[in-house]
Amino acid sequence: MAAAWLALGAPAQGDVTPGETVTAANVERVRKLVPEEIVPFTIENFPQLEMKIVEPQSYPVHPKYLEATAKYGCQARIGPKRELQEHVAGEPFPYSEWAKQATKHACDLAPDDPDAGVKIAWNFDQRWNGGGAHFPHWGQSFWRARGDNTWKVAQGEYRRTYFSHRADLLPETTELVPGTDLFFAEYSETYDPFDLRGNKFLIFRYRDSHVREDDAWMYVPTLRRVRRISASQKADSVLGTDFTFEDFYLFSGYVWDHDWKLLGDVELLAALDSKRECFPRNVPGWKPDAFGELGSQAQFDACPFGPYRALPFAGETWQKRTAVKLEQRPRRPGHPYSRRLLWLDKETFAPLMSIAYDGEGRPFRMMWYVGKWSETSGVPGDEGRFVNHGAASMVVNLRDGVSNLFQFFTASSRPFTAEESKAYFDTSRLKGGR
Repeated sequence: MAAAWLALGAPAQGDVTPGETVTAANVERVRKLVPEEIVPFTIENFPQLEMKIVEPQSYPVHPKYLEATAKYGCQARIGPKRELQEHVAGEPFPYSEWAKQATKHACDLAPDDPDAGVKIAWNFDQRWNGGGAHFPHWGQSFWRARGDNTWKVAQGEYRRTYFSHRADLLPETTELVPGTDLFFAEYSETYDPFDLRGNKFLIFRYRDSHVREDDAWMYVPTLRRVRRISASQKADSVLGTDFTFEDFYLFSGYVWDHDWKLLGDVELLAALDSKRECFPRNVPGWKPDAFGELGSQAQFDACPFGPYRALPFAGETWQKRTAVKLEQRPRRPGHPYSRRLLWLDKETFAPLMSIAYDGEGRPFRMMWYVGKWSETSGVPGDEGRFVNHGAASMVVNLRDGVSNLFQFFTASSRPFTAEESKAYFDTSRLKGGR
């Protein structure tokens, strides 16, 4: 693994050593490995700080995604509306070291390319993600007063499936459903608590989203009807949380609807492959492909998080990574963010962390992802997908002192058939019960 890591151009070990634990007593050892924009809200003044440093690992993409990059990696283009053109599958603009090697350096994305920012954003949008993600059981906290006040914990199910640009379906096709105009579909349903039970969302993202914006629906049980969600509502709060639809996976909006700037590669610590077994993995009888029984508050709280009871600086494992730092500036008037900084893992383009600023330039929302490697996750059906998917995501409203923590440690990227997916993402499902 060490040899593979060095082959990918990883930086040499520096301030921290695998095997050591960083606490508040020796926090200075990691100060240079946490983005300076985030330091004041994470490692400073946090007495419970505990970061377990582990050996950096390599997370190779799926062999089919590698093959697709080698075959198609030099043909993608940025269109006049900053849309992605002529992309088939794989990494559109070779920037990861493995992608540059796969294309024999025929079209490496240079940092000084005037379109480097938007190209990196498209790489993130088209990253290898196992063909989708299934969270058969998620739990989410609603916390106030810097995490000192638990409002409630919600539980439910989520799935996103990609219908096109699917490298894993090659050489026969890249489409899950022949002739599809969908890029992905996602569905979320809340089962508990009572006041949120039955809320459902269904979203269709189209391949030509610059021409055809998302179709999105929400079922509101108190109204007993399905209502459409407009594109302008994507930046609104989801069910009273500090997450927006656009914040899923750090950024799940339209790439073409924002201005992007590449700020370079940085070395940092990332919680990219958790070794913990947290909620709902600790709920007896958990199922790898369906919602089991409701978990308790104690089970949700079994793994410590902090600060704000929502960030992974209390007992999580961390490794040095090379990350891509990207700046996003919304074009749409009235957007709650004036700009956002994102850090993406350079090898996998997995989301790591972000910080968003409000209209007055003040730190507003900070988001984080904890990853888990499919090949060692232990979740049935996940092995062989070669994806670093999420095990937890979190948001902290720095301005108002509230936070939300999502835990989904049974998440997988198990593939679903076309027939299963068409049935699962049917709009008639919104009015049905669990």
